[in-house]
Amino acid sequence: MTDDRGARALELDAVPGWHPALLVALMLSVDAAGSVLAARHHELRGQGPLVVRAYLPLLCVNWGLLLYVCRVGRARSAFVELMGPSAFRASRALTDLALAVVTALALMGGEAAWQLAFGNARNAAAGALLPTTSAERAVWCAVAVSVGVSEEVVYRGYLTTELARFTGSAVAGVVGQALLFAFAHGEQGAAAVTRFFVYALGLGALARARRSLLPGILAHVAVDLVAGLCR
Repeated sequence: MTDDRGARALELDAVPGWHPALLVALMLSVDAAGSVLAARHHELRGQGPLVVRAYLPLLCVNWGLLLYVCRVGRARSAFVELMGPSAFRASRALTDLALAVVTALALMGGEAAWQLAFGNARNAAAGALLPTTSAERAVWCAVAVSVGVSEEVVYRGYLTTELARFTGSAVAGVVGQALLFAFAHGEQGAAAVTRFFVYALGLGALARARRSLLPGILAHVAVDLVAGLCR
């Protein structure tokens, strides 16, 4: 994911073993809570505005995870290193944008193909999170950006790096983060777990090949924006 300079920067600020272990434990806890809430989504649907009962918790969780991997247990923020040493180069901006567009179209095409083959790809719990009012759509934009940035940095950046360091294999890092990403969406059902595993593999491979999270972040945000605003 990083060139030699980025790798050295991360190695100098390497986190202790408890750091990724605690993150995975926290993520599994959040996933378990999400599964419980998903099972009760019909009961909870009318209990308060969607922004309060769903969007604000999503914002808190995703920004909390981002803060954890970038700053907690570190002498300085690792955000730039996790993004990749090439993420902020203006000379690469057009290529990154083009890759983001292609990736977003591929992800949306995958969802469309799954729907044609197996029916509606989105389960009731996931559909219940989508906005219906102008106020909900406005907050959804913040949610889409937050989730896109947080998940790419946490999974394709931090977890890929830490799993590769632990196993000594870059491939294991990409596959491991994809498994964790898929399980994190377990409340959406087995079909979603399969799809998200494939998507995470693709995003992980893109991040590694490009040595930057930027194309994946832009694609991730675009897909979530389309899902919420173009229904």
